[in-house]
Amino acid sequence: FRDNINQKKVIENLESQLLIEKRAMLLDIIQIIDAFEKAEQLIIEREWDKTEQSEKSIKRLLTAKTKTLSILEKYGVSKILFNDNMCNDEYCKTIGAEPDSTKPNGYILSIEKTGYTYENKPLRVAEVLIVKN
Repeated sequence: FRDNINQKKVIENLESQLLIEKRAMLLDIIQIIDAFEKAEQLIIEREWDKTEQSEKSIKRLLTAKTKTLSILEKYGVSKILFNDNMCNDEYCKTIGAEPDSTKPNGYILSIEKTGYTYENKPLRVAEVLIVKN
């Protein structure tokens, strides 16, 4: 009986360690998505996407981003979406605030870093800029 209890504890510890390692691996993959998003933002800022040839090249390059996102989705990872555009402490980390009398407090002005969930729980919270009057 004691051996069974000990084996159960060993299995639980191994499962817990596996989950920790899986979450770490998923976060590493998300860093690849972040790199693509930064590159995409730079391309737009520098207007490198204005010619037809560069537009095609950029599209081909960003196919890897799309495929990486689909792999994450396959394993239960999805982007955090804010349908009402309001900050939620469980899914957001506020990195800045600006006043705007036309919008309510907590309204998301911009998402600086995309958040992700894994099995419907936060894997990485979004970093956001919000309204604070």
